[in-house]
Amino acid sequence: MYGRSDESVAEQLNCDVSEAKQLKTNLYSRFPEIEKFEKSSLDMAKELGYVTTVCGRKRRLPELQLPPYEFKWTNGTSPEEDLLDFSSQQDTVDRDTQEFYLRKLSNVRGKKKFKIIEDAKKRGITIIDNGGKIGDATRQCVNARIQGSAADLTKLAMIKLNNHDELKQLGFRMLIPVHDEIIAECPEGNAKKCADLLARVMSEAAEDILHMPFSCDVECSYAWYGESITGEQLKEKEVNTSHGLDVEKLREAK
Repeated sequence: MYGRSDESVAEQLNCDVSEAKQLKTNLYSRFPEIEKFEKSSLDMAKELGYVTTVCGRKRRLPELQLPPYEFKWTNGTSPEEDLLDFSSQQDTVDRDTQEFYLRKLSNVRGKKKFKIIEDAKKRGITIIDNGGKIGDATRQCVNARIQGSAADLTKLAMIKLNNHDELKQLGFRMLIPVHDEIIAECPEGNAKKCADLLARVMSEAAEDILHMPFSCDVECSYAWYGESITGEQLKEKEVNTSHGLDVEKLREAK
């Protein structure tokens, strides 16, 4: 979900907007804590200017502390001001004028909003619309907490995988993390054992932080986007391949 509009969900799922809206309603009805989490994330960003991951890392979103619109005199001062009267000059647009345009801008979009902003410019007032920045930051706010936390847990898993004695003995070697995935390699005959251990270590990596069950899917192949090796094939290779590190086979797999 991550803050998608009903229209965006409908486009992604190739369904009617009404059906997309019902999907969101059903989700919040069945899992009410999701909506609470979204709201608390938005409140955090508005209050602090950032959100945090499960391990406390910050994603700064200062745009959520911006006002919807900002007003300034295009030439630095009101066209009606007497440039020789230094006591009366003001750099900012007066409150009454701002409220006048805020009322006009409320509940308008597209061409109507553009026309109001253009009309203000003719009066020497520049209106800065922060709606796009605020919208982008709002969409990022929940996403940053979820994906950022997934990255935290992946780093914890990497530490435990690196220090795992049995995996070391099986010739397991991490290559690169990709978001919340870990790409690794091992001797062909040890693939099943390493896959099982990898899944277990990653699933348990955050047990001291988050007391909830996690699952981890492992896929084995000769190349990252290559054809997957099935469980039966892994068992067969475990039986028929020596447990030594076969450098030639690893080189061919690459």
